[in-house]
Amino acid sequence: MAELREMHVSLLDWETRAVLESLTNEIARLKRIAETANDEDEATDAGNDCLELLGLKERLENEAVDVFGKQIIDFDNEAV
Repeated sequence: MAELREMHVSLLDWETRAVLESLTNEIARLKRIAETANDEDEATDAGNDCLELLGLKERLENEAVDVFGKQIIDFDNEAV
């Protein structure tokens, strides 16, 4: 098994929002693959990756809300 290492990153609010929104989109994509793939291995891999990213997103969201406030997880782009 590979050695687990850790990295610390400092992000501005807009960078954090971009990462969280990208994670949200990738989680949705992997979930669709896991639910619709004809290949069992592909579905399993996508499901596992989805779970890993969900954990990452949850950790990042919790810290982001503490630092930037709840609006950091609002991805409504209608005003843009």
